[in-house]
Amino acid sequence: MSVKKSSTVPAARAKKRRRTLKPVKQSPPLTAEQNIKKLAKSTIPATFVKKHDGHWNHQDWLDFLNYIHAKGYTPICDDQVGLILEACKTKYLADHGQQPS
Repeated sequence: MSVKKSSTVPAARAKKRRRTLKPVKQSPPLTAEQNIKKLAKSTIPATFVKKHDGHWNHQDWLDFLNYIHAKGYTPICDDQVGLILEACKTKYLADHGQQPS
């Protein structure tokens, strides 16, 4: 003799209301100017300069641009990014007793 399990759902569970999800509030995308300010406040440029000991080539520069774009810093002005890196480079080299080239 086998015992048959009931496949019915208890009434209390059956009447459970579904939750409605609230839409996630998304902020508008940042402007190029806002992205430059955000990048300048971050440690990303200084880390790049330190990793390259204050010297990098064109491919390193392109790789850096791809990296920051992948991190969400877009739109952004590449010339302004270059100025931020050069400022970090000047500080890095001064801190290490070297002259900028």
